[in-house]
Amino acid sequence: MSKILITGNGFDLFHHLPTKYNHFISIMITIEDVVYESDVSFEELFGRVFKRKDLGDYDLIIENYNTNNIKFDLDKINRIKQLLETNLWYKHFKNVSKLETWIDFEMEIETILNLLAIFDIHKSKKAVEKNMFENSLVIYSAFEAFGIVKLDGNLGSFILNDEFINKRNRLIDVKKILEDLVKSFEEFIVIFNRYLVDIVSVFYNEIKQKSFIPFGLINEIYTFNYTPTLENIYKIDKSKIVYLHGKINEDCQKQNLVLGISEISEEIKKNKAFDFTKYHQKIIKRTNEKFIDVPKSLKSSWRETVFYIIGHSLDQSDKEYIIDLFKFLENDILKKKFYDLEVK
Repeated sequence: MSKILITGNGFDLFHHLPTKYNHFISIMITIEDVVYESDVSFEELFGRVFKRKDLGDYDLIIENYNTNNIKFDLDKINRIKQLLETNLWYKHFKNVSKLETWIDFEMEIETILNLLAIFDIHKSKKAVEKNMFENSLVIYSAFEAFGIVKLDGNLGSFILNDEFINKRNRLIDVKKILEDLVKSFEEFIVIFNRYLVDIVSVFYNEIKQKSFIPFGLINEIYTFNYTPTLENIYKIDKSKIVYLHGKINEDCQKQNLVLGISEISEEIKKNKAFDFTKYHQKIIKRTNEKFIDVPKSLKSSWRETVFYIIGHSLDQSDKEYIIDLFKFLENDILKKKFYDLEVK
């Protein structure tokens, strides 16, 4: 019998690590706004925006970690601050208050990419025809944080920044707009990697008590997380773990985090915005070399497989994995392949 464990972000949250989307944004806002002069204490970093927005999670972190011992390196904090200063996606995300989860985050990326269609509608027109922007206040205001458009104070409408106007034919350069969005998003992923390495990973050595989970019974572990929680808290050999969406790294050139959307619409495909898709990133970053082998039929080499799933939403954003997972049910005569793993 093969026993396979699959973990999602809920596994890290079970350990009260600050890995929610709103945790990340709260800490980034604090780092951006506050000037620190020495290594930063837990209270100095988490006692501001994070505490105000997520008091329950704040209290649970204090309950489960020796937060009085935690210090965040000043140089690393300032490195993150410097990255935030110029990142266009961060400037956008921090001002979208409705985003609370990583699923919301992915939906917002898709929304922005879909809005690019408005530039396609007008790209055949001369960019000097500025009145094309006057009746699209809501749509174009979404691109102001990206520096693509700016508000014309005299006309009360948005105008396109000159760098996105083709100098030769004076038409809207949609390709250049997309290139800038892609570059900024890659830099945003680096910021997120720095957050997980420089902030979240600091908690590992200060956990008060780890839970009992019978990892010795597990043959393979597949995780959607970027963090080495299994390795650092439970000392699981890394050879036993497959990081489906990449893993953090102190060297940002070596991190291979997959962060984006699952699919793009036909409209977005016209602009070849594949860099934002998880599928494309997994190929480029080589993070998806191995997943569960699904038996083609009962006649193939078959042995009973038991799955344990901890902390995964089974949302459609990871549907390609979920579809493969549930293919096992086609060969499951007794219909009993999925169990809960008891955590104490």
